[in-house]
Formats: sequence, structure tokens, C-alpha cells
Amino acid sequence: MGVTDQASIRLSFDASSCDGWGMCSLVFPEGISLDRWGFAHVTDEPVQGPLMRKARRAAACCPRQALTILEADPAPRAPWREPR
Repeated sequence: MGVTDQASIRLSFDASSCDGWGMCSLVFPEGISLDRWGFAHVTDEPVQGPLMRKARRAAACCPRQALTILEADPAPRAPWREPR
């Protein structure tokens, strides 16, 4: 099974909402790092497998709700076609 065949999620990060508490990086250090002031830097890569649970926990523990989980589409969509 290839990487694109597995279920995955992505983290969306609103930097303007982040207050630098850093709890997210403690929960999900594989995908979130902190700068020297404590503000998060989030991976752009899809999160898969057992790391999905950690990513969801990181988003849930953010006191400012700066992290959002974006669900992957379950199946690719057919291209849109102009009706005839």
C-alpha cells in the first residue's frame, strides 16, 4: 500500500492565534517544533498512522485553538465537467 493509499490528516496552524504555550509540541513533537520564543512551527506533511492520534490531541490541547485538523478526502473526486 502506497503513502497515498493510507488515511491521513493535515494540521492547519493559525500563527496569529498562537500564544506560545508550547503544549502542542509536547504532545506531538514529531510534527510540531517551537522557535526560541515558544511559538509553534507545524509540519506541512500529511500525518498518518499512529501519529494521527497525537496530532488530534495536540490540536485539542491548544488553549487558543490555533491548530485545526483537516481531514483527508476519503476518495479522490472526479474532475468537474461542464454540463451539456
